[in-house]
Amino acid sequence: MDKMPLVAVLLISIPEEIMISALGLMLFGIKPPIGKLVLIGVVQATISYFVRMLPIIFGVHTLLQGLLFTVVIWLVLRVPFRFVLAAMLVSISIYTVIDATFVPMLLDITGIPLEVILNNARLRILFFLPQGVTMLLVVLLVYFFDFRLINYKFL
Repeated sequence: MDKMPLVAVLLISIPEEIMISALGLMLFGIKPPIGKLVLIGVVQATISYFVRMLPIIFGVHTLLQGLLFTVVIWLVLRVPFRFVLAAMLVSISIYTVIDATFVPMLLDITGIPLEVILNNARLRILFFLPQGVTMLLVVLLVYFFDFRLINYKFL
């Protein structure tokens, strides 16, 4: 069970959800308006906040969040579910690689235990910055170079 402080939800979860959504959708040729991305980010961060507090086995909350994330995007954008699911699986995978690269490196460099970071809002936000900036750069590169894995418009 992870009780994330509200400031961390605002400064980590919402931007993280917006970037994951934007990246996955753009890789599939869908460029939603920023307002809808913000709506998706806020709704998903709220859902994520409550799912993390559920007394369930650690990995189950991740699967539940991924499924609910896909449902939220599907409901907001009215894009076929299978495309949203594929886009989110790709985007979440990319974000997981970024996360799995930075977190162990930062833990090793700083020597601060993960439990301490998770229980300190300021440290939690600081540890998010490198992966958040990296994800933002990936999103911007995909956006400006119009890179796509699949073009949804032609399917």
